[in-house]
Amino acid sequence: MDLKKLRYFLVLAEELHFARAAERLFIAQPPLSRQIRRLEEELGAELFARTKRTVKLTPAGEFLRRETALLFEQIAALEERVKLVGQGTLGQVRIGYVGAVMHSLLPSLLTELGREYPQISTMLEEMPNQAQVEALRAGRIDLGLVRSPVADERLVSFPVLSETFSLVISADHPLAAKSELALRDLADEPFICFSRECAPAMVDTIFAICRAAGFAPRKAHETSQINTILRLVESKLGYSVVPSGVREGYRLNLRYVELDGIPERAEVALLYNPALASAATGNIVELFGRLAKRGR
Repeated sequence: MDLKKLRYFLVLAEELHFARAAERLFIAQPPLSRQIRRLEEELGAELFARTKRTVKLTPAGEFLRRETALLFEQIAALEERVKLVGQGTLGQVRIGYVGAVMHSLLPSLLTELGREYPQISTMLEEMPNQAQVEALRAGRIDLGLVRSPVADERLVSFPVLSETFSLVISADHPLAAKSELALRDLADEPFICFSRECAPAMVDTIFAICRAAGFAPRKAHETSQINTILRLVESKLGYSVVPSGVREGYRLNLRYVELDGIPERAEVALLYNPALASAATGNIVELFGRLAKRGR
């Protein structure tokens, strides 16, 4: 039983007249009759009750008509979905991201994605930089939002966010009450920092900022999670330097001092593997690139 025979059957079931059905199918009547007989033989059931004047569906034929009509509806829907997947307007895209962008960049990007491509869903996974690079190489994720720069000739990246750094201490810290608080004031305090696995370039930048302020930070705790850093700072276990955007995502007992007088910036880049990019991934790359240019 193939789709050609079923299509012939369905047209005949609608017309209940061999000549009219053959005309609709652009074939002669004898080939249509042969195809219907072969279908009945394959199914082991009579589908049409024929007389010299009439053609009627048998109960088996009526059952097959309903099921065949449904089948062709499903095939049409499948064809449309495959077309949309091919165009990159339907499907799922797996996105890795460093934690801080969930509190600055990522929600707005996902909002725009939902407006422009409502049939693309996302699977989100927080991952440090190197884990995203490895996942992109292996095809386990489609896009990454990483702390830049990332050097890998197999991957393509472009900047999507540039923000200042901020000093952050507990609001209950004795120095928090100072009206003018400088980074140098914390030189002797324990420092809570990002792990190098999370974002090596950003860690180097933060340590360079401290050296430019005249001291080397006394590292006490290291973690890949921004939430952990802020919780430790809130608990008065030390201070930290973080991208300024994270202050919007956490309502903790903290004081932030933006270090806007220094040239260094926390950079985020969109990273993808062009060798493995689907059409949907390509559409999102184009969209995010457009939004990044609009934001600059």
